[in-house]
Amino acid sequence: MRRFASAAAVMAMTAGLLPIPATLPPVAADPAEGGSVEPLVVERLTPDALDEGSTLEISGTVTNTTPESADDVTVRMRYSRHSFRNRDELSDFAAGTGWQPDAPGPEEPVAEVLAPDASEGYEISVPVEDLGLSGFGVYPLVVEAVDGDGDRLGAQYTFLPYAGGGEDVPSVDIAWVWPLMDGPHRADDDTFLTGDLSASVAADGRLGRLLAAGAQSPLSFDPGDEDLVELLGLDEEPGEASDTATAQPAESTPSPEGTGPEGTEADAADGGAEDTGEADAGGEESAEPEKVPVTWAVDPATLDDIVRLASASHDVLSDPLALSEGADPGREGSPPDTAAQVWLREAREALASDTVVATPYASPDLAALLRNDMGGSARASVAVGREAVPRALDKTADGSFALPADGLMDQDVYEFLATSGAHRFLLSESAKPTASWLSSTPTAQAPLDPVEGGPEEEPYALVADAGLAEVLAMPSREPGEAALALQRFAAETAMIAGENAAQERVVVAYPGADWDPGTDMAEGVLSATLSLPWLEAEPLDSVEPAPAEERETTRQALTYPEGAYSEELTSTYLSQVSDVIRDVRLFNSVLVGGSDPFRPAILRLESVHWRDRETLAGVTRSLLSDAVESDIDDVRIISGEPVTLASSTGTTGILVANDLEDEAVHIHLSLYSENSERLSVGEYTQDFEIAPGAKTTVYVPLSARINGRTELHASLQNAAGEPITTQDTVIPVNATGLGTQALAISAVGALILVVALAPRALRKWSRDRAKRARDDGPAASGDAPGTAGPDTTEETSPEADSTPDTDEGPEGETAPGPRRKES
Repeated sequence: MRRFASAAAVMAMTAGLLPIPATLPPVAADPAEGGSVEPLVVERLTPDALDEGSTLEISGTVTNTTPESADDVTVRMRYSRHSFRNRDELSDFAAGTGWQPDAPGPEEPVAEVLAPDASEGYEISVPVEDLGLSGFGVYPLVVEAVDGDGDRLGAQYTFLPYAGGGEDVPSVDIAWVWPLMDGPHRADDDTFLTGDLSASVAADGRLGRLLAAGAQSPLSFDPGDEDLVELLGLDEEPGEASDTATAQPAESTPSPEGTGPEGTEADAADGGAEDTGEADAGGEESAEPEKVPVTWAVDPATLDDIVRLASASHDVLSDPLALSEGADPGREGSPPDTAAQVWLREAREALASDTVVATPYASPDLAALLRNDMGGSARASVAVGREAVPRALDKTADGSFALPADGLMDQDVYEFLATSGAHRFLLSESAKPTASWLSSTPTAQAPLDPVEGGPEEEPYALVADAGLAEVLAMPSREPGEAALALQRFAAETAMIAGENAAQERVVVAYPGADWDPGTDMAEGVLSATLSLPWLEAEPLDSVEPAPAEERETTRQALTYPEGAYSEELTSTYLSQVSDVIRDVRLFNSVLVGGSDPFRPAILRLESVHWRDRETLAGVTRSLLSDAVESDIDDVRIISGEPVTLASSTGTTGILVANDLEDEAVHIHLSLYSENSERLSVGEYTQDFEIAPGAKTTVYVPLSARINGRTELHASLQNAAGEPITTQDTVIPVNATGLGTQALAISAVGALILVVALAPRALRKWSRDRAKRARDDGPAASGDAPGTAGPDTTEETSPEADSTPDTDEGPEGETAPGPRRKES
């Protein structure tokens, strides 16, 4: 049975008409095992904007989270007939620290006995005119469950935005920035740190929900039968599809001449009806549902990760943090991800006609980079980001917008982004605080000082409303959370609209890069933007500063909060990144065509997402360093057998391999002998190119002077003479051919000796022969003794027989000696 206080009773409770200090904060359930349960859940509160003729309806469930049964459980509402005076009062009330309403509303009995852990539903309904609200504004509302003794079991604090009784409703313009961003998911190109991205791009994942809600039209997460890799051009090298990057399906793109894809007028008529919503063949107008203009904020690195996930096989680590403890992180190969392919297909369609703005690649910590003399990385993040967006979305981002990390930038970052082409800067309120004298919400636009070398257009900030960002970050995925968050969104925007501001204003609703709303919340805020009578949706790219003569100084100068310095990536961390950059530079120095394959991975190491994730950042850096070293080692000298020289000269072949699959290399081969007196190196081809996956042999002439073993040292260098490997390749060389030369020299010496001694040997032989003839003469000739034969023999004195033979002197002259005596 519904009970509502009588008019007399309400009049008697005059205290209920005035705010009183808070004495009871909101009640929440104690955490239970496996999670927490709210004792009171508001699942539905309608309408989100009350008017004089509407009926307030509240429904939900009550759960007894106490260990004892609760008797006579009732749900009731309390409110105030006095609206909030400013947004601070609203925030205090939402936190349970502000004043409490005490005007009684209707009550609804729930259960005579509610056992522990038991739940019962409830419904409360009351005509708005019975609440006695005084006019446009936001009114506090408490929905609470109490037992028969009046003890509160649970309560929810929410709001009653009231549009009034037909009088003019104030309004405010709202521009939506819808994020499609995430932190880095890869170390090197092929290694994903976790499988979280695949889950995120699924229909029920974070990026899947954000895409579907922001599109505001049905999306299909069914992959279908088509080859999505081919359809999306994911099998093409970057740049190959540039001529067709902006092509749309034929059925939705009428030709400029008014003919369809087949060149028929009928096709043109069909295309025109689909694109413009004009009358179809049945004569009925096919109007599309109204949509809120959304500006999509993307991180090119997130899109790049999704493209890599979708395009080819890759590795996924099971536990990357295990590396920090020296354990195996586990690595599993995965095929191209179908969910990522479907997400890209739907994203290209959903974002085709909307404005896309982008951070630099991987949302780098620009302030820290510039402060640590790493401007090269900062510039690369802009250039690489501009290339990554069209590769994923088939459209370019609007380069006139800049999205510095966390909406903060110091003067150096501002000048850097301005000279990179931006003149519109999406900032947080901390970067452009509200002027101290202003009590209302200022418009989002705020002029900035011009920068030399920046665009000709006037630079200005677009400041995201901090209160709306806080509301959008409210929990919204558990039962009842979305209803309360949507009611708070309606209340915040109504408070802004109701402020007594002299100028027209725009508020920027940007929930931040890591927004993770429930589906009801994400869809609900855009639906509320259309339905709430005080909101007018406006595209972000149409928001411009008022003319100079009409402006008020409602915001302070560009500010970089003091605490922001301590949150930046540290110099120690960036110096470790610089070590990896040096290795990458050395690797790049041998690549043909100025390729820089590790640049995106380096930029991911410089992301603001590592500020509070030091351990994982260290693991990612280590994985990348190992990948760079592995690729450097793929350009190598293949060691062969020791070289043996069979003569004083010879030629050996040195085999050099390029095991890189995608990169050609230009190499300088350096050789030197460990002992140049033993072994010298002749002229050879020192500089040459090797195609991907190829090998080449360099022939090197060698010359040995002495037999024996020595070593030849070989190394690969870049064009500047820097070694690309830490150790030389050592080639043993053994010279054995010098034994033949020794034999030849000995033979020549022997011949010289023979020539020198031959005359002496002949003379001696002649004398010996003559002597034998004299000794044997008489017997041989038959003459009588004493008779001289044909060969007259000289008689010698006795002394002659013992006289040495005559010899030749050194110059071939006859040496003096005893003369023979004639007989």
